[in-house]
Amino acid sequence: MKTHVSLRVSDLKSSAAFYQKLGLAIKREVKLAKFSTDLVFLEASPNFELELVYNWDNNRKPELKDGYLHLGLEVKNMESFLQELKAKGIEPLCPVNILPGGGKMCFVVDPDGYQVELMEHARK
Repeated sequence: MKTHVSLRVSDLKSSAAFYQKLGLAIKREVKLAKFSTDLVFLEASPNFELELVYNWDNNRKPELKDGYLHLGLEVKNMESFLQELKAKGIEPLCPVNILPGGGKMCFVVDPDGYQVELMEHARK
């Protein structure tokens, strides 16, 4: 079963480029003229896609409140992943948090203000 999450974005090209920098790959692009909408689907894993939705008539940045909506991505090595992101112009929102058990977590923010949680699970 393949699942997806949909995010409304104000600039499809910059949002798709941001998620590509995080390692997601564009799988398909769809133009729905009947609905005045463009879609880009990016694959995060074989079973999960991120759908970016651009509405031609409503392309303002979405109002995000409280920060509870976020996308989570697992990384193998937090420090090296953050160095790769820095080289691509993406800085973390906060310092890396060390979690009980040794895992690591931090956040980055996409062009529309959606937070992306980066999580490195503790090594066993």
